[in-house]
Amino acid sequence: MLNIIKATQKEAADIAQIHFTSWQVTYADLLPKDYVSQDNSLAQKRQMWPSIIDHPSVDVWLAQNTQGLSVGFIAICVTRHGYEITTLYVLPDYQGMGIGSRLMQTALDYIHLTNRHAQVYLWVLDTNISAIRFYQACGFIETDETIEETHGAAQIIDIKMVKPIGDTVA
Repeated sequence: MLNIIKATQKEAADIAQIHFTSWQVTYADLLPKDYVSQDNSLAQKRQMWPSIIDHPSVDVWLAQNTQGLSVGFIAICVTRHGYEITTLYVLPDYQGMGIGSRLMQTALDYIHLTNRHAQVYLWVLDTNISAIRFYQACGFIETDETIEETHGAAQIIDIKMVKPIGDTVA
């Protein structure tokens, strides 16, 4: 059984830990090592998440297993372009168990209740094939929009994916 709760300040440290751990594992082979460690200390995440949780245009949900261990989270932000899914991370040992799908469905249900005609979008690293497949399974479609960044000799490209209005998670 999985419990999904709306995150409060009480859960900020758990979210920071999930973000830090998942970032390190997810991007270890996808991005340059110094990029992965840049601005990605646990202390930095612990400082960052309380203000994000308190931000009026951000909503964060946390997944906890039956023992109460926090294992994943999703954050959405209201922007002038719609709703952006800014982060979705599940601890590596808990991936492939449907937790990401449950978190995504929770966020999409909330968006649908809040504004059923809003656009939902996210940005994903173009080389993160497993994430792209996951988002496609959730009904997101790649667009032609990209954000490019150069880090040393590496070209880092994020692609925008959108979810057609009215679709639900598969």
